[in-house]
Amino acid sequence: MKIIEDLHLHTHISKDSKQNPEEYVKEAIKRRIEYLGFSDHLDLDPTDKDYGYYNYENAYADYVALKKKYGKQLNLLFGVEVTYQSTLKDTVVSSTINKPYDYMIGSVHRLEGFTIAGVRGLPFFEGKNEFTAYMAYFEEMAKLVDLNYFQIIGHFDVIKRFGVQFYGKFNAKKYEGIIRSILKVLVKQKNVLELNSSGLRQKPMEPYPSKEILEIYAEEGGVEVTIGSDAHSIKQFGYGLEETLKYAKSIFDFELIAFVQKKRVKLGKISDFV
Repeated sequence: MKIIEDLHLHTHISKDSKQNPEEYVKEAIKRRIEYLGFSDHLDLDPTDKDYGYYNYENAYADYVALKKKYGKQLNLLFGVEVTYQSTLKDTVVSSTINKPYDYMIGSVHRLEGFTIAGVRGLPFFEGKNEFTAYMAYFEEMAKLVDLNYFQIIGHFDVIKRFGVQFYGKFNAKKYEGIIRSILKVLVKQKNVLELNSSGLRQKPMEPYPSKEILEIYAEEGGVEVTIGSDAHSIKQFGYGLEETLKYAKSIFDFELIAFVQKKRVKLGKISDFV
């Protein structure tokens, strides 16, 4: 199997990573990955302990230097993963609109002042029933997609990362109404759904999104995906990408996409690589 891209990587520019980005590049060249994208966390909530850590100038300098050094050996891309919060919508746009990102991943990481995608977010779940917790997340996802600002929609059901230890295995069918409405808008706007393999090394033990969500995406006409390992270290780089592609192909033969200067690059269908 050929892994043609990994568009979701975190380096020392992210608060939760110490990874030197050059190691990713060297390893990607070894593995013959053709499209590699850095997508460090941009956190814009002043109440978030990660607020202010992202340094655009340093991120861009790393990218430019590595592009110059290795640009003939692979397509190195400059991305960002924005922690979307509807209360900070204007800040999200003003902080990114004039930056030369190849693509932006929009992700919901925070709810009610808690980073629900990380271990610090466990108190969000305490005392809440499953429906209340998960609906709060999907309602925020709906607002993210409605903004129609991001090329890629990140780890669509990441709420299950820690939700599973409170409520058991995530069942997307319980939330089909709101999930279908979100995906309908996503497809209409031609945003792209991310296949994120990090759930395979986390408690859900399955990629983001679940097979049920991928089925709905395909039913609503969604045919394009990106793929990323969401690595925060070289040890996590590429973990589960093969399994995730096979997992997705069992639902539909999706088209793999990359973005260069926010323009789509069609890489081929999953079956071209699996």
